[in-house]
Formats: sequence, C-alpha cells, structure tokens
Amino acid sequence: MQDYIEGHISEPITLSQLARAAGYSQWHSEKLFKDIIGKAPFDYIRALRLSKAAIVLRDGKPKIIDVAFDFVFDSHEGFTKAFTRQFGLPPKRYAKETPPIRLFLPYRANDYRHTKLIGEEL
Repeated sequence: MQDYIEGHISEPITLSQLARAAGYSQWHSEKLFKDIIGKAPFDYIRALRLSKAAIVLRDGKPKIIDVAFDFVFDSHEGFTKAFTRQFGLPPKRYAKETPPIRLFLPYRANDYRHTKLIGEEL
C-alpha cells in the first residue's frame, strides 16, 4: 500500500484502490495499515502530501494554489488550513521564510517488521 501511495501521491486515492493493491478487503487493509504504520491510511496520505508540498514550497517559488491542486487538495483554503494544522504556520509564510519544520518521513512497513523480528517477539 505504501508503494501504491507513493506512486499515486498526486492523484486521488481511495480505500478501494489501496485494498486492491494490498490484496485484502477494505476493512482488513485499513486495519493492517493502521496496526503496522500507526496511522490511518488517509492520515498518512495527508501527512505525506503536506510534507512533499512543503518541500516544493521550500525549493521553488510556485503559487500556493498550484501546489494545493498538485497534491490533490480541493481548494487553496483547505490546503492552507491543513498545512497550518500540520506545521503550525501557513504555507505562504513558510514559502517566504522557510523556517525549520518537522516533515513527515514515513518508515517502510518492511522496516517495522524487521525491527519487530529482531527487537522483540511478534
């Protein structure tokens, strides 16, 4: 599911698509994802999109609305609200000042399983 999300991050993603990628039912896919990753799939997707958007804002000079649409937000306002909630400042201010922020850097599910196998009993 992480590979699917990464490959389709700039497109709308549904739970049905994630379940198909995982080969499980929607309910089971969502439960597994949350158990292993620690976030619900759509919380994970939103955090990843916002972090990638922050990198675009930091490294270039795009319009906020273009970044919002590139990362599948329906409006400038929705993107600004989500960005502010995630990072504590609006995207326009971040693009101007680029203060340090805590980006969401997900770990791979395989890393989790490896850690669990080595560090403790499953």
